[in-house]
Amino acid sequence: MQFRMLGPLQMYDDRRRAATELTSPLQQRLLKALLAHPNTLVPASVLVRELWGGRPPQKAGNALQAHASRLRRAMERAEPGGPGAARLVARDAGYLLRVGPEELDSARFRLGVRRARALAGSDPEEAGLLLRQALSRWRGDALAGPRGPAGDALAVVLEQERLGALEAVFDLSLLTGQHRRIVPELREAVLAHPARPRFREQLGRALAGPRVTPPPAGGGRALRPVPPAPGDARSGGGGGAGSGELDRLRALVERIASDQHALRSAIAQLSELVGRTAA
Repeated sequence: MQFRMLGPLQMYDDRRRAATELTSPLQQRLLKALLAHPNTLVPASVLVRELWGGRPPQKAGNALQAHASRLRRAMERAEPGGPGAARLVARDAGYLLRVGPEELDSARFRLGVRRARALAGSDPEEAGLLLRQALSRWRGDALAGPRGPAGDALAVVLEQERLGALEAVFDLSLLTGQHRRIVPELREAVLAHPARPRFREQLGRALAGPRVTPPPAGGGRALRPVPPAPGDARSGGGGGAGSGELDRLRALVERIASDQHALRSAIAQLSELVGRTAA
């Protein structure tokens, strides 16, 4: 079975090719907290805070035990004939979730990213393909839905890793001359993440379209720009027409990001005003 965290939380049975999602918000919080510390004993006091924050119910220990039992049964249903009953273990006033690295989509994603980075110097095209395969595991926001502090922290870490892998994909695409292909993706990334300047810089480079030579057959690491043909408007050197075009494109990217930020701010202000008016 796989525990899918790169999107809404799912338990996926590889044999039946069936996904199971938890309908209980508290069981979602519980499983996310345990997945944040796999194969580690998590004290019951920590899990109580994950489920109810600073306002736990009376007899919170008994309530936690009941939710753990329901979660265990849900795992058994998600993986008929599997080790569901043995996965979630109650021990020493806490709980431990047994899960192998191959059963976490986050671990598979990280493995793909590591392999791609190891290849980036010698085979950037293959490295880019590996990164895209790793990113294809994402189905939405990490651990989307109800979660406690541990789930929140894990979601932030995973999202930063996703954005780092996406930046690496764009860098490799620029190195291998795939500028036009990634312009729509970069525009989307700039709009989605206006506070991340690297996407804006990469979009400017993609729009300018400098060309590079393929890597040497012997596995050399360096890629060097191809000198532009005379009169090539994409050239960025010498302060000529190409330089002016590059400056214009960079200014356009900055304006897009600024307009997006202003739009989001205006929507937030409007929502607040509507709320006050309704009150």
